[in-house]
Amino acid sequence: MMYLKKYQQRVASEFEHFFNVSRAKKDALLSVLANLENLPLPVEAKKSLMGMNWVEQTFNEVGRPYIDHCSNGLGQKYPRAVLKIPTGGGKTLLAVEAIRAYQTLFARRRTGLVVWVVPSETIYSQTVQQLRDKRNHLRQLLDQCSGNRTLILEKGQRLTAQDISENLVILFVMIQSISRSNAKEALKVFQDAGGYESFFPADNRFDLHQALLDQYPNLDTIAPAGSAFTLVKTSLGNAIRVSQPFIIIDEIHKVFSDMARHTIDSLNPEMVLGLSATPRHEMNILISVSGLELKAEEMVKLDMHIFPPASQQEADWQSMVGEICQFRDGLEEKAVLYRRQTGIYIRPIALIQCEATGRDQRGRGRVHSLDVKEYLISRNINPSEIAIKTSAQNDIEDVDLLSEDCPVRYIITKEALREGWDCPFAYVLGIIPNVNSDTGVTQLIGRILRQPYVKKTGVRELDESYVFYSRGGTQIMVQRVAQGFQVEGLEDLVTAVQVKDTGVNATKTVKIKESYALQYPQSLFLPVWVMVVEGGIGRRFSYDIDIKSRLDFSAVTPTGQQIDQIGGSFSQQSHERTAYVMSLGEHSEVVVRNESAGVVTDSGLNIGYLTRLYSDVVENPFLAHHLAVNHLAILTQNFSQDVVERNFGIAASLLAQFLLEEKRRQEESVFIGLIRSQELVLAVSDDPITGYSVPQTDEIVISREPNAYKYYLFDDVEVSSMNSLERSVGDILDRQERILWWFRNKVSRSWYSIQGWRKYAIHPDFVAAKKTPDGRLEIVYVLESKGEQLLGNLDTQYKKKVFEAMTEYHRKVGIRRYQQLSLFGDTPINTVIECYLIEQGQEESSIRTLMN
Repeated sequence: MMYLKKYQQRVASEFEHFFNVSRAKKDALLSVLANLENLPLPVEAKKSLMGMNWVEQTFNEVGRPYIDHCSNGLGQKYPRAVLKIPTGGGKTLLAVEAIRAYQTLFARRRTGLVVWVVPSETIYSQTVQQLRDKRNHLRQLLDQCSGNRTLILEKGQRLTAQDISENLVILFVMIQSISRSNAKEALKVFQDAGGYESFFPADNRFDLHQALLDQYPNLDTIAPAGSAFTLVKTSLGNAIRVSQPFIIIDEIHKVFSDMARHTIDSLNPEMVLGLSATPRHEMNILISVSGLELKAEEMVKLDMHIFPPASQQEADWQSMVGEICQFRDGLEEKAVLYRRQTGIYIRPIALIQCEATGRDQRGRGRVHSLDVKEYLISRNINPSEIAIKTSAQNDIEDVDLLSEDCPVRYIITKEALREGWDCPFAYVLGIIPNVNSDTGVTQLIGRILRQPYVKKTGVRELDESYVFYSRGGTQIMVQRVAQGFQVEGLEDLVTAVQVKDTGVNATKTVKIKESYALQYPQSLFLPVWVMVVEGGIGRRFSYDIDIKSRLDFSAVTPTGQQIDQIGGSFSQQSHERTAYVMSLGEHSEVVVRNESAGVVTDSGLNIGYLTRLYSDVVENPFLAHHLAVNHLAILTQNFSQDVVERNFGIAASLLAQFLLEEKRRQEESVFIGLIRSQELVLAVSDDPITGYSVPQTDEIVISREPNAYKYYLFDDVEVSSMNSLERSVGDILDRQERILWWFRNKVSRSWYSIQGWRKYAIHPDFVAAKKTPDGRLEIVYVLESKGEQLLGNLDTQYKKKVFEAMTEYHRKVGIRRYQQLSLFGDTPINTVIECYLIEQGQEESSIRTLMN
């Protein structure tokens, strides 16, 4: 057993002990029953011996609770034991070890029937494939047990009595076959006629049919019309019953209803072994494996790191996916170096959970699997590296993800990978749905836990796992992961969960320092855009009310320049390529020749596809369809229909891009127009509904890292959650001679946000107050810090323009003050506020310039 881990050796040893004791107790009972008639005992004593429960005696001797009392369809007691084993613990290997121990020590034969019940299509196909491969070590273990006479069958394949008498037959069945609420319906799967005739007498041997029923009274029967005799049905169910199999049930907790247990009992098992990471308390738990044992044996990737959203924009899934791409690339660099040093191949894979997958689900406000794929492609990810796994689309079916020839590095799913799939190359999980809702996150956690080759690499990054999410609270996310560990049977390893490389700690409430609250209360009000009404203050500016309602796409058509650009993209597309043909020459040598081949592309004008692209922009499916029809008509007027059809994909992409550019142009134009008409003003107010003031308290995670900042606005700061750029900005701000106070803004409803002309609000990173040389408030700065990799992107450019618009408004027009209460004596609310974007690499010079 050198190939087994220590805990697997323990499990195998306990299996052997259990089967040895079982055999001894059952033999003792059979011996007593065989000699019962000859024993000089009173009738009551004989009745007591006949009712002796060898199964209970077995569980008592091995020291395990006997809760689940089972009798098969023949009224015979049998053991239904459960192995509690976490996900990734090698349950298939241990199931094979159980078969070997059962056959050798309990059944004491090389032949017989094992019915193996599996929980999902994925596990079904994986396990069947493994056990059919004679090169696989699991198959070799079975062959050792059977004397090289192992037969792997699936439901629907022919099964004969001779097969079972001469071979060890492993028959695979899906769990749905026995999990239905109606036992009669559940048994229909076992009622296939044909292929099982050898188990039963000829139809005209009524006497043999009756003899078989006398031996197995619970067989399904039929009564031929006009006949007084009963015949045993020729069915898979009856074939199993007369074979009295050893049944293995993976994820037995799913089939433990009264009806399901009745179905199992009715198959006349000699013994049942259930496997479960989360067994029920009413089960006979024979052996338990802990998560700590798996960790000690290098079976799982722990610690697991949870990365909260890095973007200041709410629900910014694109930023999260972009971060995952960079992070996964970093892991692959480590893996490449590791291979150079050891020769061991690892290709880190990221799983990304989207919100919608169906063909008719796109463009309904949820992030679709195709949205994620298109975004990955826009980041120059090769499409061959992206796979979608849904109920309708399975790009990883029959794909060996561990092969060096496999290119897959990203797998997009919604729920299809929640159970029954684990790939040791999966390192990163990205969650787009809101983790505050029940989105199946708990089931997905286990998909990234298996350690490649069940052995640590010694490279920390390759020995741990990572979770990113785009929406929801950190504490909720931690709870989801903890629940996921429990689902996988790893509840004792919850402490191995970490949030952004720091331990998950308790929180505490901090307040604005009393000196700031008392001396500078006027500095705590920040500007917001306000729609004014005649005679006074109005309401907060709203994208939906004030921008979206004024957008007009009805007359939008592609310009001549845009049509030329589309035509230019057509000419750049190649529809011919060189192919390579390999064959054998006259002397069996490999011959390679070139040939020209056409590029296969989607053809036809797909109005529905272009409509979906347009709907994401205009948010009106009827208008989107109208525009799509008109715009394609314009293209076919300028180019031949054949050309447009052959290049439809690039044409649709460019048209949607042009429409988005028009939307961005109109949004900014409407916004600027409202400012010029003085309907929209930048204002500060002590009205809590219209204005904004900094929260008086903050909830932070207690960290071991001390707060070394002297001028932070609040009593304490969560230093550990700040990234390197944020720490750099904070350090620089705190060193400035003219700094009054500063704080790091958060992405949540109660913290400061700026509504610009686009839909999503901007959450700046920092707010800092500057003082005069004599200690009075001079100006408040709203600051956004941007890493080098984000400086050129469209989101950064947009934020910069919004900030510039606010600063320009302050300088040219002046921020309006709407003050209702005299909270600060003679001191009015501060209106001297400007906004700036701080670029990484220039943070020192930029902040010094502002603070001089």
